[in-house]
Amino acid sequence: MFWIEAEQYDQAINFHECSHCQHRVFQDQRNNCHCDKCLANRKRMLTETRLQEQRKIKSKDKNKDQIEYRLDQISFLNKLFLLSILDNQVQEHTTHHEYIDWESIKYHSITPNYLFQNYLIKQLVKEQILIAKDFASEAHHYYVNVRLDGYSEPSLFSITQQLRNWFYENLTMGVPFKNADEVKNALYLVLYQEIIQFAQFYCRTWGVQIAGNNAFQTFCYRLMDSLAVGQIYFLVQTALEYLNQQKALKARNENFINTNLLKKTLQQYRERAVTEKWETSTLPRPYNIPFSKMSEILFFRFLGYDENIFFQPIRHSWKKIEPRLSFYSQKRCMYCGSNELTVDYDAENYVTLCCRTCKHQDHYFTQ
Repeated sequence: MFWIEAEQYDQAINFHECSHCQHRVFQDQRNNCHCDKCLANRKRMLTETRLQEQRKIKSKDKNKDQIEYRLDQISFLNKLFLLSILDNQVQEHTTHHEYIDWESIKYHSITPNYLFQNYLIKQLVKEQILIAKDFASEAHHYYVNVRLDGYSEPSLFSITQQLRNWFYENLTMGVPFKNADEVKNALYLVLYQEIIQFAQFYCRTWGVQIAGNNAFQTFCYRLMDSLAVGQIYFLVQTALEYLNQQKALKARNENFINTNLLKKTLQQYRERAVTEKWETSTLPRPYNIPFSKMSEILFFRFLGYDENIFFQPIRHSWKKIEPRLSFYSQKRCMYCGSNELTVDYDAENYVTLCCRTCKHQDHYFTQ
């Protein structure tokens, strides 16, 4: 920096000036620097202040209509996503904020792929399950806007602990779903996102973009009814290698051109496989693809499954999973009809439930 001695309105003014960016550091705090960076910072601060004032004015009307959910009212997928965010961040023995710092964790392996992760966070904000903490044009800090056991604004640890009770305690501390189909829909969706993650991982080595869309999702759901995810991995790998050899893939996936090419090629493979009775090989999940927190919680912790979830069609897996989920979602107290039940004893074929409302105890055989 250079030392500058100058005059302004017949008064001496001294400052340091950077020879590279013309940034000025004044001895007198009443003077402002007018370099490009300082001008941009002041413009940003003015914009944020204006947004803050606008939101304060609007909040007077919006507060009357603002929705506040009970934690048990939100969907199974949203509960699963919230726990995937909070489980590693909120621990009893460590300090943590009372808000979600999305900027610091958004590139963590929370869900199978980033686009799905970004979609879910926007949905939570849209549904007012997450409320922006700051007033910047792009908020990064969010409060969880739920009630817990009748209390407004519960601590983040209380919310996380309740989610852990639902997902990690083998349904003995309550159920996080309304019916078994809600879990089945989430299972299909997360496995589909695993397929997208596999395709993205494969295309990244060639510098090629790829993503999912509604048509490709519908097609993959049909495949998952008859094929294991590992078999779909094999088909996707074969199709992508063929398309890459033909130089058909584009660097940018504009208008889903790569996605549509992959879908068309997979359709042709599947039609020939059915017609000519091919046996589709099974490809294990590559060990070097990061395993997301959401997949770990859903497949291994909540459903109690293992790697076989990737090696057989969902309909086979679901036959083992569905009876227990349906039992817990449909059961009510035989005395007062409440669904607020606590598991007193849980064996393989025998369950004892106690109603938290009237304290009546019921005994069931689950087979």
